[in-house]
Amino acid sequence: MSLNNGKDLGDANGITTYREERFSSRLSQSGDSAPSLKTVFLANWDQPFIFDALNGRERAVTYGEFLHLSIQLGKMLETFRVDRGNTICVMMNNSVELAETYLASLISGIVVVPLDPLKGENEVKEILSYAGHKLTLCNFTGGLSDIADKKPIIKIKSFSDYADSDILSDKKDLGILDNIDAGKPFLNTFTSGSTGVPKGVIHSFRNVYLTSIAFAKRFNFNSGSVFYHNLPMTYMAGILNLFFMPMICGSKVVVGERFGIAAMPRFWDFPIKYSANTFWFIPAMLALLMKLDRGSSGVEYAKRTVITGLVGTAPLNQKLRRDFEKRYGIPLYESYGLSETLFVSTNSPKGVAGGSGDGVGKPLDMVELNFQEDKEISIGVPWMFLGYSNVDAKQSFSGEKFLSGDLGEFESSSGFLKITGRKKDLIIRGGINISPRRTEEFVAHSDLFEESAIIGAEDANLGEKTICFFVPRKGVYSEDARKQLNRDIIEKLGKDYQVDEFVELQEIPKNINGKVDKPKLRKIYKSGRGAE
Repeated sequence: MSLNNGKDLGDANGITTYREERFSSRLSQSGDSAPSLKTVFLANWDQPFIFDALNGRERAVTYGEFLHLSIQLGKMLETFRVDRGNTICVMMNNSVELAETYLASLISGIVVVPLDPLKGENEVKEILSYAGHKLTLCNFTGGLSDIADKKPIIKIKSFSDYADSDILSDKKDLGILDNIDAGKPFLNTFTSGSTGVPKGVIHSFRNVYLTSIAFAKRFNFNSGSVFYHNLPMTYMAGILNLFFMPMICGSKVVVGERFGIAAMPRFWDFPIKYSANTFWFIPAMLALLMKLDRGSSGVEYAKRTVITGLVGTAPLNQKLRRDFEKRYGIPLYESYGLSETLFVSTNSPKGVAGGSGDGVGKPLDMVELNFQEDKEISIGVPWMFLGYSNVDAKQSFSGEKFLSGDLGEFESSSGFLKITGRKKDLIIRGGINISPRRTEEFVAHSDLFEESAIIGAEDANLGEKTICFFVPRKGVYSEDARKQLNRDIIEKLGKDYQVDEFVELQEIPKNINGKVDKPKLRKIYKSGRGAE
């Protein structure tokens, strides 16, 4: 392994690189070291690729047409003197033109920094200060003056403005795919800044390709797979899971309404219209569907359609899993991965986690996992990130392996990976390390709360005490029931796991990926606010 600080991103923008020779040799032996999109596009040239459900377009854009549109966008970038190796930011709502921008940038050898339009102004400005970009592309205009950074902001043509006659395809376009340098930096996705400086995670297209192939192997995705895209297209799950992986597999993508509370009552409208059969759920989405989907159309569609339900980005509560599977009849396959390592493991139709049933599946081919003394998972993958664009990556590794920050173990009955908590979330109560994940799972099974989350807080006597934030379930919750729950925790898990303080909230704060925002919970507790 060699770690190298440089002034340039692929000789251009500043990156701490990571390369591991042992993985490089394994890639050569795997035969997947030189990914070719040309083969994919040639085989699927006239086949449907993207349905623009948001704009009611009935006919899908074919693979050939999508390539042509992406090439035209690349030519537009040339007019703004964006050269190979340069960086651009993209701040766009979910759309076909955002998907085009990713392929156009790949073809042109441009590094892309995606920005979510729903990010706060301060975080956007901070990321822009690190990006080293030449310009920002957008597909809207309102509010952009608030993030002006003295770099050009270019509004591109919306796909909804194209007539069918404007969308052409010519197989001569295939030759441009030969120019892709799959090993160069391509994506620079910034992590949330809620716990410190946002880190720019750099990946090459080779990484995207290899992890997609390894994951898709567990599910046999093909031209009959229709992915419903309703996650943010500026986050890794929206870029990798629901755009590049379907494209690499010759599958179809339906660009639908972005996940949110307002969209839940009509969640199934687009999937039914466009015959979607592959979904990437996040736990928050599942919970809202269970709560807000009052109609029967979704249940009926799910029970007459063979649907693959993938789950990631945040831990899946097992009671929620069972309730959802019972209602919709959709088996849920939980996976595990990180921005730096991409896909690591997954459950699949070929086998589900045994034992308690709450594992995240078998590691993918060529993935190597080890556990540190404190049970932190260290990860080795052939598609390891190239480095961070704005911070040193050295401290993130132990030897050849990436330190995940997650705690885990292999289930004895299945050999599948089980995530037991986050290292930074450990509660050291009376000198004993307590993982809040175990208590959270127990509390969730009680049906006493709509939702709940547990953190540690400083305590003069215990060192740290256990705080449970909760939203009460109407008609079920009572003070007596809450006290009984804590007695049950002591009886079943042990006295060390008891909750020292319960704090009622109107809702549990979450980040864009549906994960509980524990830094925000700590701020709420420190400020002394409870139910409002």
